[in-house]
Amino acid sequence: EYDTPQISGYTPSPAKVLATKVDGNTQNQTVTITYSADKQKASVTYMDDKTGKTLKADNLNGVTNAKSGYTTKAAIDTYTGLGYTLVSDDTNGNEVVFDNDDANDQAFTVHLSHGTITVTPENPGKPGEPVDPDNPDGPKYPAGTDKTGLTDTVNRTITYVMSDGSKAPEAVHDSLSYTASKVIDKVTGEVLETETKWSANQDFKDVDSPSVKGYTPDTKTVSNKNVAHDAADITETVKYSADAQKASVTYMDDKTGKTLKVDNLNGVTNAKSGYTTKAAIDTYTGLGYTLVSDDTNGKEVVFDNDDAVDQAFTVHLSHGTITVTPENPGKPGEPVDPDNPDGPKYPAGTDEYQVKRTGTQTIHYVGAGDKTPADNKQTFVFTREITFDDVTGKIISVTPWNVQSHTFGNVDTPVIPGYHADKAVAGGETVTPDDLNKVITVTYAPDGGSGDNPGSNGGGDQGTTPTPDDQPDTTLPSDNNTDKDVEKDKQDKPKKVKKARKIIKTRITKQEHIGNAEKAEPLAEQEHNDQTVASPVKNEANEPQLPQTGEANTSVIGLLGMLVAGFAAILGFESSRSRKHKN
Repeated sequence: EYDTPQISGYTPSPAKVLATKVDGNTQNQTVTITYSADKQKASVTYMDDKTGKTLKADNLNGVTNAKSGYTTKAAIDTYTGLGYTLVSDDTNGNEVVFDNDDANDQAFTVHLSHGTITVTPENPGKPGEPVDPDNPDGPKYPAGTDKTGLTDTVNRTITYVMSDGSKAPEAVHDSLSYTASKVIDKVTGEVLETETKWSANQDFKDVDSPSVKGYTPDTKTVSNKNVAHDAADITETVKYSADAQKASVTYMDDKTGKTLKVDNLNGVTNAKSGYTTKAAIDTYTGLGYTLVSDDTNGKEVVFDNDDAVDQAFTVHLSHGTITVTPENPGKPGEPVDPDNPDGPKYPAGTDEYQVKRTGTQTIHYVGAGDKTPADNKQTFVFTREITFDDVTGKIISVTPWNVQSHTFGNVDTPVIPGYHADKAVAGGETVTPDDLNKVITVTYAPDGGSGDNPGSNGGGDQGTTPTPDDQPDTTLPSDNNTDKDVEKDKQDKPKKVKKARKIIKTRITKQEHIGNAEKAEPLAEQEHNDQTVASPVKNEANEPQLPQTGEANTSVIGLLGMLVAGFAAILGFESSRSRKHKN
């Protein structure tokens, strides 16, 4: 037996020559062992050394000692065209050849950095144009790299001011000039501030203040030293002192006549005080005040030259008002201005309910099972406006409601075959801002043919439901009823009694004509004229048929008794209402 020798990066076949038994007759044997190249991998990574980021990585595949056909030249040329510079290349620009190390893949790295270009006032850039004219897609000159961006000028103005307004010395103007060299990153197009160099700081020459007889300048010599290129322009004001002056600014609440505060100012003749009323006025308007007048006209207070009389300015303020409306109601306790949480708050009594109330009339149908109609709901909106003092939060005025009451329309009761309702028409309720919700219940009952449901609208001549004007008022009196309400009930009572009599007469007449087709139409017309609503749909199949003998008279008597009982109930109810009013 013979073990085949191992060669790095190659695989032998066969891996072992097996033992062979020989004797004197065995011929010589030759065994050929073939080595195959193993698979190999390599990678070339391009690194941006300035940012530490990998620009890209190319992965290569081959076999031991084979050429890959890959060089870094094309990629390096691309990156240098984008402004990069080559730092190092592990391949040395040679074609990558795979090694024989099966355990470790080859890894090559190309290190790149950012190229730079320096601009000066003598050789400025052209912002927006390519740094390399031969590479129009490359980096562009950034803003601030033209001649203007590479020079700075710091101006100084010395102004002389006389406190009494007399002629002052002429102003002095001078300046310092600076230049810079800026380094541009050719990859990003950014100016490298750390490598930008400005010319050194400079000194303005000292300027002695001119001598003016009778006045003393507050600055003997104007001196500005060690001025950098990016310093703001310098303005020096030399003030010639005069006598001391005083001024006051008083803030008045014109509505109460009280003084809110007084600011006292001190200065010299014709000098600026540095004081304006803006901050205080802003504070007060933030608290709900409004500006009436300002003696300073919002300008900085300048002291006068009157030594005998101190200046006095007054700012007059009044109270602002806010009106809440249905569209913009208040939120008591919350700030009027959400951006000013410490400002005025909406007072109690300015919420939406105080300016907008919705009255409803709901007709609720019951008794017909799944055939019962949905509620009929009508609404009406009462509105008004409330104005309050923005400072004190007190309510100043309340407008009347748009209307004092609203009466809803009547609604015909829907007809359900096989059922009759206790009302043929419902509604006509009146709501007020203090009495908003009215509910009327319409009850259905199955047709029984007994004739004891005078409100039936189930078809035929089962009875006619009186209109709301014919019915007794079943709405219980509210606790707010007044003596006027009681008096009105007394006046309305004879009318309601008259209507009840009319209903009874109509029912009797109708019973007398049941079964007589020729008299049915005049009766219906008469009921319509009396505003008594019959069933909206006439159903011949559901009309009760009276016996041919004296049963009609019996029905008339029964109906008469029922209606008389109802009439008595009306009178009793009116009496009860009167008692409640008195209570």
